Amino acid sequence: MQVQEEIIRSILILVVLLLFSAFFSSCETAITSIGRGKLLAIQEKNPKRRKGIDWLISDMPRALTVILIGNNLVNIAASAVATQVALSLIGAKGLLLAVAFTTVVIVIFGEILPKSIAILKPDGIVSGSLPLLRFINMVFSPLIWITVGIVKFLGSLLKVDLSSQHPFVTREEIEQMVNIGEASGVFEEEERRMIHGVISFEETRVYEIMIPRTDMVAVPGDTDINESLPVFRECGHSRLPVYGKSPDDILGILYVKDLIGAFMSGDTSIQVSTLAREALYVPETMRLADLFDVMRAKRVHMAIVIDEYGGTAGLVTLEDLIEEIVGEIQDEYDDESALIQKEPDGSYLVKGQMGLEDLSEAVGYPFESSDMDSVGGLVLSLAGRFPDKGQRLTYGHWEFQVLEVEDHRIKLVRMTPQDELYRIGEVVE
Repeated sequence: MQVQEEIIRSILILVVLLLFSAFFSSCETAITSIGRGKLLAIQEKNPKRRKGIDWLISDMPRALTVILIGNNLVNIAASAVATQVALSLIGAKGLLLAVAFTTVVIVIFGEILPKSIAILKPDGIVSGSLPLLRFINMVFSPLIWITVGIVKFLGSLLKVDLSSQHPFVTREEIEQMVNIGEASGVFEEEERRMIHGVISFEETRVYEIMIPRTDMVAVPGDTDINESLPVFRECGHSRLPVYGKSPDDILGILYVKDLIGAFMSGDTSIQVSTLAREALYVPETMRLADLFDVMRAKRVHMAIVIDEYGGTAGLVTLEDLIEEIVGEIQDEYDDESALIQKEPDGSYLVKGQMGLEDLSEAVGYPFESSDMDSVGGLVLSLAGRFPDKGQRLTYGHWEFQVLEVEDHRIKLVRMTPQDELYRIGEVVE
């Protein structure tokens, strides 16, 4: 009778241990699958869990350590209890059977089932488990302190920094979630592009979006008002750089409203250098996010980009920065001709200033160059010198033919696919 009571007691203990194993497994899955945003959302919906959520956010590694230690302890204890029950019922012959039975039970009821439930309902699992998890954390504090100390010591021996905090969500994960959101209908294509633009805004450099020096419209400083007005009328810009001896000698920025004001005064012989405002100079390696903050603080819409030698590399406008997020902004003065146009024979007419990244996205083929960012630069790199008009060059499955050159610049090339695969489909707008 006493033996039967001990067996029943052991079985009850085994059940309790399995419940704790399921608890720890579900907590681990729920915490690792949930993001910081969802944790904050849970906090707002359930203010009673505010302290618990704060503890979880501030010390995620410790919470996972508590779960890991607890799960291993209960699984070991469950195996020991099951072995004891088997020895009592069957004897030594039942030892192997007890190990197999315990393994199957723990895997199904202590791992697979609770983790599957946690994946479906991570919010409820996290919210409901926090009080007990924090209590276990207090109980296991000495053991956790020793375990963490040993792990840090081993990490120092292996020269691995185990104290660094990893973000809940990385940029790459956000981008993948946005792509999945578009595929499932949560986001429209334009929304996806804007979100990707915001994400990449921090890492993009000025040289990647600037108007290069060769494409800059600028006026000499000794030009008078009468000569300058047609330049503004032709290009359609409201601001233009003013230079001295050369474009490397930028004197300032000329505003069309200042020019018109001087014109209305009647003295049209005034040189534009006297009307130019102080220019903002920025390095070409500056991040767009930093430049945006500077331009907003100084209340300017144009900046002169300087290369590492102090020469003028190009210019960038506030509109250029905004377009990185919202996409191309067309006004009545913009050239609406496309950078790439597909021909009926399957070839493409591509302007030399088109970026390689945009070209890759448009035709679905990776165009890369370690030194060049544009189609014209890629052609120059392939030729090894300035190519002649009509010259043909090969890159992977494509043939490039130079169609237009002007002032040592490649204006237009024809891209012809050598593989029928790339003759299919339309250009991505």
